[in-house]
Amino acid sequence: MKDQVKQIIGQEDKKNPLTDEQIAQRLGLRRDEVTLLRHQLNIPDSRKRRLPILRAEIAAMLKKNPHISDRELTSQLQSSGIDVSRFTVLNIRKELQALATAGDASRPPQASGGQGAERTLTFAGMIGRDGTLKAAMQQARAAVLYPPNGLHTLLFGPTGVGKSRMAEAMYHFAVERQIMSKYAPFVVFNCADYAKNPQLLLAQLFGYVKGAFTGADQEKAGLVDRANGGVLFLDEIHRLPPEGQENLFYLIDKNLYRRLGEVDFQRRANLLIIGATTESPESNLLLTLRRRIPMMIELPPLSEWSEGERLELVFHFLSEESSRIGRSLKVNREVALALIRYECPGNTGQLHSDIRVLLARALLKNMGAKEQDQVEVDRHDLPPSVAGSYSAEAAGFDSALLKKEWYVFIPGQQANPMEAEGQAEQPIALLYDWIVERHRSLKEQGQNEELIQLIINKELETRLGAVSEQHEARLQQLVRLVGEKIVQTVEQMLWIAEKHLTLDHQKITYALAIHLKGILDRQQAGEASAASGEGVLNKDSVEFSVAKEMSKVVQAFWGINLSDEEIGFLAMYLSQCRTYTQPRKLIGVVVASYGLVGKSMVDVAHRLFAKRHAIAVELHWDDEVKQTVGRIGEAVQKADQGAGVILLADMGAQFLQEVEWQELYGVRVKVIPSLTTTLVVEVLRKCLYSEIPLDQLAAAGGEAVLAEADWPAKQAKPKAIIAVCLTGEGAARRLGALLQESLGEKGKRLTYLIGSSLSIRKKYQEWTRQYDILAVVGTVDPMLDGIPFVSFKEIVDESGLAFLNRLLLVQGGIETGLALNQPLHLQDLLSAELSFESLPAVSKEQVIEHLADKLVQAGRVQQKYKEKVWERERMGPTHIAGIAAIPHADPTYTIKPAVAIARLSQPVEWEAGVWVRFVFMLAIDENCQMAVEELYEAITRPDFIQSAQQQETTTITSLLEVLQWKNK
Repeated sequence: MKDQVKQIIGQEDKKNPLTDEQIAQRLGLRRDEVTLLRHQLNIPDSRKRRLPILRAEIAAMLKKNPHISDRELTSQLQSSGIDVSRFTVLNIRKELQALATAGDASRPPQASGGQGAERTLTFAGMIGRDGTLKAAMQQARAAVLYPPNGLHTLLFGPTGVGKSRMAEAMYHFAVERQIMSKYAPFVVFNCADYAKNPQLLLAQLFGYVKGAFTGADQEKAGLVDRANGGVLFLDEIHRLPPEGQENLFYLIDKNLYRRLGEVDFQRRANLLIIGATTESPESNLLLTLRRRIPMMIELPPLSEWSEGERLELVFHFLSEESSRIGRSLKVNREVALALIRYECPGNTGQLHSDIRVLLARALLKNMGAKEQDQVEVDRHDLPPSVAGSYSAEAAGFDSALLKKEWYVFIPGQQANPMEAEGQAEQPIALLYDWIVERHRSLKEQGQNEELIQLIINKELETRLGAVSEQHEARLQQLVRLVGEKIVQTVEQMLWIAEKHLTLDHQKITYALAIHLKGILDRQQAGEASAASGEGVLNKDSVEFSVAKEMSKVVQAFWGINLSDEEIGFLAMYLSQCRTYTQPRKLIGVVVASYGLVGKSMVDVAHRLFAKRHAIAVELHWDDEVKQTVGRIGEAVQKADQGAGVILLADMGAQFLQEVEWQELYGVRVKVIPSLTTTLVVEVLRKCLYSEIPLDQLAAAGGEAVLAEADWPAKQAKPKAIIAVCLTGEGAARRLGALLQESLGEKGKRLTYLIGSSLSIRKKYQEWTRQYDILAVVGTVDPMLDGIPFVSFKEIVDESGLAFLNRLLLVQGGIETGLALNQPLHLQDLLSAELSFESLPAVSKEQVIEHLADKLVQAGRVQQKYKEKVWERERMGPTHIAGIAAIPHADPTYTIKPAVAIARLSQPVEWEAGVWVRFVFMLAIDENCQMAVEELYEAITRPDFIQSAQQQETTTITSLLEVLQWKNK
């Protein structure tokens, strides 16, 4: 059969190669069988086979007429016998134009400015230039203009905020002002690409000489050479190893460097270095390097942009995608509202990606329409993550900004030449073309429009996930666990399944891979199936029929005929992993507290569930009751999705009665007058994953509070995690071993209970009497009441490990020797080992470095605590009364609460013009509200201020006596 496939492909029309479906029809085979045979022959698909011919034809036509339109170019290709769409032509033309300029360092970077046009990315063209980005752009201009050659600059901020965009704008500004030649290079290097190979990273950056390392058979220039006279943009600069950072600050200091392997000879380069990082500069870059990068610019996240700026950005992206698709877009007002108002944690980069997903869905929907020149986009096309944001919240948007019901975007008409950080890779750039080709292929197969929509929608989700670097990394982890051939087998099985069912592709990929590995291991060992899957699902069900088709792939790959029992297991996986898009109304959650304690609890819960659902409200002691009620009421209205709101607040019951909340704000509110991290996590879990109504949930929350008195007894049980596999214990044991290895020291103290999904409930009753069960990990959720489930997929992609680590941290409260909900006083947090008399620090940086390191060494905080202290410092002042500072971090990073105190040998400048003599570094958790209040009250007392001002005589000991803080 392979010879026949090879012969048919060898005789095909090279301008219009045969698809797998067409070959299958000729041979009387299924398409997946042809695909498998073609892969075994190492023959690319029809589109890849045609691509070289298509490129050559387009290149020849462009050489004759560089200004030919895409429409005319497509028409000429079709006249020459090539059946091609205008979208394919558009993307190949862009690819050829990019290749024509690739490697030319003298050509400045460009941003797309509409179809057939390129515009320079400048400050004047950036959205937010007169608002949110104004301060950052002023700093960037100042850095470029500083004589004689500008200031080296570090750009920092979350992923997707536009650091690459700002760096390009700085480069063009330097060229415009003739600070740099118009031929000056702009060289980009992502330090993360080689982070695991420091030697190769240094070789790429600085070049190397012959013999510098194995394989260095000739001398090679580095990126510093290429960037000489221009800009070297180092993205993810925090991934540079210490040696690389040292070489970099030597280059900055002396304009000199050596290639890897050079000893005596030094080279000279004059260039402007712009670095970008998503991490804290203070904790991830050497102090010696930080001192040599004088300009640090923080770019704000999208959440801080005004609604007008977000609207301008959305319209820009829609205009840009209209040009990419080659069709005009007719976009409904509700779509723009949702895009403007939804919470977008990935900032402008994610917003751009979400708009691409939106338009891909809309394009697919319009494929069946007779008139295809215009794509109509309404709110039904919104991705689920965006659609959920369109609610009463969107209705509060300033209607003056969006007066019309529909907005039209025409190809080639670009309002602002702005590009989101992280431009689309080629697979995403060809996404629209793929939709058109896939739709045509399914139409030719005789599929009806409804089925075509279902198939492509699911395949679209898969493709969008598959092109991300993160997914590729996860897939490689899966390959290492089960082998590449098993992963290939599963992908072929799912190609069949997804023609009939809408599945959670990633979830079932991991579940099937580990299941298939178990089958093959048992076959090799000569063992029978560990349990029977027959009768789990009806053999007449669609899942069983699809599973039977999938089993033929296993037979083709491995020569194994699966029994009906094993097919029953496949069917069970299909049933478990089917997705349903019908949205349900969720109960909203509001957590109110004085200070940031409530916010830290909400952050913990959001990290646990990887979903942002609760709203934290920070209350202030000096607010009037009316102000406090208003602040909570505003959050209640924002959190409401139609099913009511749970309000957790220490003081909540004293503000208004539940009926008064509803009368005042039009929302059903149930108050739980208590606040602990455990309670917030439990309430959020039930809101997200259970169907119970508001009244019952509030009652359950109250019971949880009362049950906390039993925690010490409960914690006395050994902590355990259940590892469960659908068919038997072999895979579950491997999973338990993987968990124990991955969770480190904490993982070694856990008990791993092994079981099968089919018999887990019987064992579960016995296990709960002996163990404190934290979570269930496996391939299919056994739905054990009250126990969180972590899928095997989540363990492989590490999000599940993050969840379990967080869970262990929350559950570890008893290990600190303090009851979870016991309020702590300031005297409980003081210790002699964390008190420092006459600390010889001369800067704020030295004080924070010293105290944070001491807290880490004492086991009071996690390693990342110092980094988070710096993040908090950038948010605003942490000094009080002009004599003391209270630097701190998110309570998430506290292991055991403490306060580190330092009396400085001389005052240091904490903020501009503010000098402090005493520093109290706080490592607190949710039990420390009382201690924080006591500290604030004490620092602001006149006797404290008077005593502290006696700088030469006041010691920490005498200071504590004045404040009546006697350490017990």
